[in-house]
Amino acid sequence: MRLRYLGFGLLPFAILAYLVGVGYDPAFTTPTDVVFFLSTGGFALAAALAVRAGAWISVSVSLGGFALVPWLGDLGLGPHFIAFAAVVDALAFACVGGVVLIAIEYAVRNRRRVVDSVSRQTLLRSFAVGIGHVLAVVLVAEAAGDAVLGIAAELPDGQPVEHAMLALVLIGLVALGAVPALLFIRWRLRLPALVVAGGFAFATYGTWRYVQETVHVGASPSPMIVYAVVWFVPLALALVLGALEYRRSPGSRQQRLSH
Repeated sequence: MRLRYLGFGLLPFAILAYLVGVGYDPAFTTPTDVVFFLSTGGFALAAALAVRAGAWISVSVSLGGFALVPWLGDLGLGPHFIAFAAVVDALAFACVGGVVLIAIEYAVRNRRRVVDSVSRQTLLRSFAVGIGHVLAVVLVAEAAGDAVLGIAAELPDGQPVEHAMLALVLIGLVALGAVPALLFIRWRLRLPALVVAGGFAFATYGTWRYVQETVHVGASPSPMIVYAVVWFVPLALALVLGALEYRRSPGSRQQRLSH
């Protein structure tokens, strides 16, 4: 087990070596450092837990995706046409997507255990929290002048891709509220809820600062809109920390001993 964790612990350095090998100059700045090592390190931890639990398909798919990331920029012309920082950002999105894939595969592989252990009342309560999370995001964004309700009113005249993007954001925000609620109600996992609550509080504070310091409120997206668009980042972090907390819980230890 320790060897498996060590192997995935070296994943950030293996990815860095690969990027250097295909021609990138790792011009790290402080934000790039943080994004690279947090995203790849977080995925490595999630991957180690996933392989141990038997959910290895999503890990393999994600690793294949990482290999393609340097070649996706500028119509596939190659790695020298986009900056290193842009590749790191794309890799971070791939890492987050990999964590979400891992969670989906684990749920599918253990669907009977998941379905049997969650009651309809628990699902309804979690879904209600998710809807409340969406309403809270909309209220804060409206207060910042982002005209979210105006966007909804213009939907009939929008393009299909705009409808799809809005639906993705809404589904993501519901999941961002519902999943931590479900994990807390059913398994008493606190870390996922703390991650989402912290992210929402940080976005709310940033939006308040935005309203206080911006001359033309609504001229640019507020921090709350950014929080809504990148919902998958806190969701991935919540899933990773939730998996770690679950593995350290007494119920998880008893289940492993019984097997």
